[in-house]
Amino acid sequence: MIEKLNILEHIRKRPGMYIGALNHYGYQELLSYLIEDFIKSGIYEITFLLKKKNQLIIEGSGTKTFLPFLDALKHLHDYKNEKFYLSLAGIVALSKYTRIEINGVHTFRSEKGNPEFLEDVKNADFNRIKIEFIPDKEIFQDVILNYDLLNNLLRRFSFLNSQLKIKSIDQSKTEKQINIFHYPKGLSEIIDYELEKSFSYYSSVFKLNFEKKTEFSYSLALAFVSSYWVKPKLKIYANYKETVLGGSLLDGIFQGLRKFLNEESSKRNLKLSIRTVKLQKHLCLYASVRGELTYLGATRWKLGTPKVQTEIKEFVYQELKLYFADKESQVSGILDILQEDI
Repeated sequence: MIEKLNILEHIRKRPGMYIGALNHYGYQELLSYLIEDFIKSGIYEITFLLKKKNQLIIEGSGTKTFLPFLDALKHLHDYKNEKFYLSLAGIVALSKYTRIEINGVHTFRSEKGNPEFLEDVKNADFNRIKIEFIPDKEIFQDVILNYDLLNNLLRRFSFLNSQLKIKSIDQSKTEKQINIFHYPKGLSEIIDYELEKSFSYYSSVFKLNFEKKTEFSYSLALAFVSSYWVKPKLKIYANYKETVLGGSLLDGIFQGLRKFLNEESSKRNLKLSIRTVKLQKHLCLYASVRGELTYLGATRWKLGTPKVQTEIKEFVYQELKLYFADKESQVSGILDILQEDI
């Protein structure tokens, strides 16, 4: 008879299998799982409170029920069940202690991966959850939670999902700090910020942003900048994580750009070779895709989903055609800039 796997015990014994490194990166991976599960449940208002001695309190609220989280707590050991949440199992397994309240009711607690369900919540309409925990020093031996690193994570999730509104509070030091991360315009707000930061706002030739939905969810914002001294910036994300080696999404974007610009160049009888390296010099680009994705390599740093490449190429091409339908002189200006790079 095969003994059933105790998933909480397995996570404690082999945490690297689930979160990677046992440092700030691994701890943020654990928090990423939780934020993604909040999003899947339709919970978009979240507060993170960092207190002394590495204590972190996370509160979520919304109009939708938190019933999936209650079900997940009841199925912590059943990793094959569709109601299983790796985020909750990871927090419970890798924390010195965990305490969970639902609608103000102390529902659950655990110490070092030993869970205890205290009280069931009868009201299916509950819409507040509070998760309080401290990372276990036996696992995260050298980790001291850092408010700035936490904010970097929360900021990334917020600009990649315009519905999110995340509040962070630091009470771990003498001086209290509060930050709110909410980007209603999504990636386009980040592009504007990057341009203003580099004093390039008025040298922008054109800006383009759009969102598309197929079996994948796409979001893209870019600015083509004429200034030679502007440092290009390309940020590509897949399921909220940066794919630093690019891959399908980035390749498809450049293919769409080149297809449009090569067509416009041919119309003007220009012998212009538009290469990716040439375009990169003038781009500030943020793009993301979410869905069931495949990657090249175990690190997930390079996206390898052919359909994403095909779809985003066509989306970029069509959006450029629409944008420049009545802007012939602007297209000529872009081609002139690219010609000067030869």
